[in-house]
Amino acid sequence: MGDRYRKFRFTRDFEHLVAGSTAKMDKTTVTKLTRIAQKTVGTICERVVAKEIDPKRLEKLSIIGVDEIAYRKHHKYITQVI
Repeated sequence: MGDRYRKFRFTRDFEHLVAGSTAKMDKTTVTKLTRIAQKTVGTICERVVAKEIDPKRLEKLSIIGVDEIAYRKHHKYITQVI
């Protein structure tokens, strides 16, 4: 296990599971799945992103578009990011 994860109580693999899950699920579902607090989910995501994602990857990004549309009644949505 890398030195940067030793001071935390969760393993690197668990933190990556939590961070990866938040890309597909809402925070409430992740907290139920992993049995940790919502604040902890946020803290883990911040830590994983800060340590694992290259901050230069978006340097040349100039425009981003986000649109959310309802595709069925009763609040079923599709979010598009371009």
